[in-house]
Amino acid sequence: MKKMMHFIRNFVLEKTIYRTFLIYYLLGNMLLLLLLGILSIRDSTRMITEEVIRSSNKVMEQAAQGISFYLEETKRSLLVLASNQSVGAILRQDEIPDMAYLLQHERNISEIMQSINTYQSLISDVLILGKNGYVNNLNARSSLWWDYPFTEQTWALESFESRQGDYFFSLGIHNQDYYMNSDISRYGKPTLSVAMQVKGYRREVLGSVIANLDLQKVNSMFERSMYQSQANIFMIDEHRRIIVHQDSAEIGQTMHFAGIDNIYLEKSGNFREQLFGEEHLIIYQPTVIEGWMMISAIPMTEITSQSAPLKSNLNRILYLCLVLNVLISLAVTFRISRPLQGLLRTLNKIGTDDMLYIRNKNYQYREINIIGTKFKELMDRIDLLIQQNYLTQIALKEEELKALQAQINPHFLFNTLQLLQTEIVCGNIESSNRIVLSLSNLFRYSLRQTGELVTLHTELKQLNDYLYIMNKKYDDRITVKQHIPDEDVLQVNIPKLLLQPIVENCIRHGFGEDRREGTICISAVKVKKGLLIAIGDTGEGMDRQELRALRQQIEKPDQDVGNIGLYNVNHRIKLNYGSDYGLRIRSRRQAGTWVYLVVPARSREGGRTE
Repeated sequence: MKKMMHFIRNFVLEKTIYRTFLIYYLLGNMLLLLLLGILSIRDSTRMITEEVIRSSNKVMEQAAQGISFYLEETKRSLLVLASNQSVGAILRQDEIPDMAYLLQHERNISEIMQSINTYQSLISDVLILGKNGYVNNLNARSSLWWDYPFTEQTWALESFESRQGDYFFSLGIHNQDYYMNSDISRYGKPTLSVAMQVKGYRREVLGSVIANLDLQKVNSMFERSMYQSQANIFMIDEHRRIIVHQDSAEIGQTMHFAGIDNIYLEKSGNFREQLFGEEHLIIYQPTVIEGWMMISAIPMTEITSQSAPLKSNLNRILYLCLVLNVLISLAVTFRISRPLQGLLRTLNKIGTDDMLYIRNKNYQYREINIIGTKFKELMDRIDLLIQQNYLTQIALKEEELKALQAQINPHFLFNTLQLLQTEIVCGNIESSNRIVLSLSNLFRYSLRQTGELVTLHTELKQLNDYLYIMNKKYDDRITVKQHIPDEDVLQVNIPKLLLQPIVENCIRHGFGEDRREGTICISAVKVKKGLLIAIGDTGEGMDRQELRALRQQIEKPDQDVGNIGLYNVNHRIKLNYGSDYGLRIRSRRQAGTWVYLVVPARSREGGRTE
């Protein structure tokens, strides 16, 4: 009882959003219900609704015929390729033939590819894949990764499976990750593929020709075919998976609604069903590929809205109701939104000048005042936690840096002093002097250089001192090559001591302790994302398993990292510039290792070099 009295007293005496909204909402709805109840619309006719359904069926039928026409053209193009003698001659070989044999037959294949590229607008690309490893496409492999493992892909293996009678079939959706990064229109994007097998004289499968369809063009055909503005036209395969849809996020999803299995029992038709919580008219049409169905889903509310003509004698009253509803809505919105806007303006100030402080204000309504107070308490708590976390992170970073310096510097100093002792005993005064100068430059650079960023010129100068000492250790058997075609990149700022750990890795893991001859190459060029620095060696290199393990190590900061140098470099770059930058490693056994670093090309003045 006390709670009820407290609620009534707050409702009557206090100015609340609930009370304001309730009063105005009831007032507006009573006026509308009074007028609309007297003059309700009952004369919606079934004839107009059925006319809309017939028109939608006709439009859907035309769209299905258009898609089937393009698929028939695609099938004819694939049939020409699959039955071509040159294609069969290449794929019948146990392995990829020599260049002379390929040139002899690929001239004929190129002419067919050119005609497909010219006249088949729905085809994005055509792949010729052989079980013997042969690969070709419309632009003669120039846009494909040369070492991409096509024969290991699920969709490619599916195209090689023996089939009975179904010579033109679908491979579904797959990502086009076999194109080079420069092919931005196709690289990494999904495509819908259809295929036809290439068979030998004994009807054995030699390979397949695969057509990648342009999903954007297919969707544009669907958009032109939509009779209703809110209709959805999409295509599903025999497993009820969506393979074409205007919303790319829906591709690959499985459709679930009552009656979907019935569409495969009839050639075409329509029915009504609940979809997305609303009744829809479902229209379906088959295509030339068995199992592919075009489906159009139109909300029944949109269809019935066209079958609801209003009588002329009700227009004035409906207009009056509309005007009253608009005026009431404006009044309610204005009264409620003013304090809410004040609260939003206060919240928008959060974070400016790195401040999380909120002042107490009166927002007229009790509920909004409570929200503002609670939010202020929350921001105060967040500010305190941020400060505590910031101090903790600083302490951790300082301890990590001290531990790293204590681990690396004494070891390097010991090796250098041991080398210096050897040079002095052997009477190499000039070499001993140079070692002392290089060592002093290195420690001066690491201890006295202020700031986190230095120019590439300064970093390379320090790196030359380091390489001189290490080369002496290897009896001058290491050759260092630098290639910097544009001297402007020498003024680009990079984090200090970024290159030395990579060169140290080249010497330690590339050449080892056998002190054999080797070469270290260093280059720096401007690229689209910024500055690309490449450091490579002619050492032992790594196999795929070792390279994969190394890549995982430098990308997982939460685990113990064996290679602290490369992990530290990669982590520092990402902390300074974000996840779009960092390093990549490529290597092959007995072919050396290359490490690529990408950082923004920012000059000393803070701008970008052009």
